[in-house]
Amino acid sequence: MIKTDVCFEEMTQREIIQYMDETVKPEEGVIPAYIMGDPAIYDLEHKKVFLKTWLFLGHESEIQNNGDFITRDLAGYSVIISRGEDGVIRGFYNMCTHRGMKLCRADKGNKGRFTCPYHGFTFKNNGDLIGVPMQKDIYGGNLDYKSMGLHKVTIEIYKGLIFGTWNENPEPLSEFLGDFKWYIDLAVGRTEMEVIGPPQRFVINSQWKIGADNFVSDSYHTMVTHGSIAKLGMVPSAQYSKKGYQVNTENGHGCNVGMPNPLFAFPEELIPEYKANLSADQFEVLSNLKNLIGTIFPNLSFLVSHTEVKGQAVSNTTVRLWRPIAVDKMEVITWFLVEKNASEDWKRRSREAFILTFSPSGIFEQDDTEVFTDITAAATGQVPLSKNFNYNYTMGQHRVPVQDFAGPGTVYDDKFSEANSRNFYRYWLDLMKA
Repeated sequence: MIKTDVCFEEMTQREIIQYMDETVKPEEGVIPAYIMGDPAIYDLEHKKVFLKTWLFLGHESEIQNNGDFITRDLAGYSVIISRGEDGVIRGFYNMCTHRGMKLCRADKGNKGRFTCPYHGFTFKNNGDLIGVPMQKDIYGGNLDYKSMGLHKVTIEIYKGLIFGTWNENPEPLSEFLGDFKWYIDLAVGRTEMEVIGPPQRFVINSQWKIGADNFVSDSYHTMVTHGSIAKLGMVPSAQYSKKGYQVNTENGHGCNVGMPNPLFAFPEELIPEYKANLSADQFEVLSNLKNLIGTIFPNLSFLVSHTEVKGQAVSNTTVRLWRPIAVDKMEVITWFLVEKNASEDWKRRSREAFILTFSPSGIFEQDDTEVFTDITAAATGQVPLSKNFNYNYTMGQHRVPVQDFAGPGTVYDDKFSEANSRNFYRYWLDLMKA
């Protein structure tokens, strides 16, 4: 029997995990509201999820030249991602190994070396310590340079997406992504992609899981939350978002594949490139794709959307990070990507479509932000925990997977389902209990 009047402040970590195991029931579609608003859960997530899994850091095209670097957040810690003079991309903790000063305070740039603003220790962009002021005098020439290189961060790259982890013995990124790579290929691996402009950033008073959950599974809300797009004639009907497939794979990943689409939503002159980079089955899906919306666990979502701008059909591709700042606050970071070899006109129109829909000022983004904020507010505090308030995630439990879809994973012939969310929270709970 579930306890009432629970207070996590009076419980040990082991007791909290046991309580979660009793109350979070993904297979039954029972997700407690407290996991969205309780500080103890948020703190446990940091230890069990964000310090253990692969997290997105950026795209290769952001550091395409030797010497290029970006600084990014990895589970709350600043890291430098740098392309060395040898062309190799490396990650380092953004901390001078002398006295711990933050080494680099710029968001991006091009440098062959980084000099600490505190004492002037200088490091090559491959992490090696190469210069110390007056070292022969003050250290007697005995300072061990080799032992004072920057602390390395484990990074791996898939189709231009750079991931990092603090886990000393992580599962290889390719294995972590698993079968979901089939769908990632459609989003960012169909041809060589490039990021246009710096990532857009904005902060909202929302719990990070609400954004990840929305993109991993929830096409259902489009009918109501984004109902205005049908009234504006941007889609044929309010049920436009229902047609297609919902797919989930191991490790909490999932997406909605919107199809069919009578129009080819990508640059036709790049069809040879698409066919060269994709399998025949993948290209067939791409040819009929109207949208692709998904989440790579835990907090990287992607979106390939088909929009009509000034009477012309065009797709736009984004990836977005739901970066936790506090239990009730996150920074949303959005990268706009486009086919590198597309025409300048296509790139311009694709960017206009992105700005219209899913930029911080976009129609969809404005709608979602309001919802995310209110859900977080309602889940915060002692009442949702002590009263056992639960969310209903039972949508689509009566459906059985289909076998005739070309892609891998557990596939359902309908996008109005919460199967992907149940899969997301099952993996989340497994990590929290580990």
